[in-house]
Amino acid sequence: MHALASTLQSRGQLEEAERMQREVLALQNEILGQRHPHTITTMHNLASTLRSRGQLEEAESVQREVLALDNEILGQRHPDTITSMHGLASTLWGLGQCEEAENMMVEVVALRQEVLGRRHPDTISAMSYISSIRIQRATLASTADRSS
Repeated sequence: MHALASTLQSRGQLEEAERMQREVLALQNEILGQRHPHTITTMHNLASTLRSRGQLEEAESVQREVLALDNEILGQRHPDTITSMHGLASTLWGLGQCEEAENMMVEVVALRQEVLGRRHPDTISAMSYISSIRIQRATLASTADRSS
């Protein structure tokens, strides 16, 4: 079911993917427990689907839970934890929490440089994302200044 939910998500069938992910998550919580890696992965995937569906508040809540579990179980420097931080920063940006999103992405870049190296594709992606955040924030500030 997990693989089918991922396929549905990648094909853009987000409503069905969400329904299936919720079902899988309930079963995994019951059988494996909340701290099991498969359960955490399903939570991460559900948050991604929720974000894609525009359900940003719920996505943020799930992502914060995933990040807390990743930090506790894997540690802050684990690549999965850093990926969870990146996802949460993206959602925060979508919610208009620009300062928190930017601060989190600065931390993501620093951790990825330290753990993966400066030339790793994930590090470069995070650096590009933070540049986009800063450009958008500057544009918004400039637009606000002109309309004042």
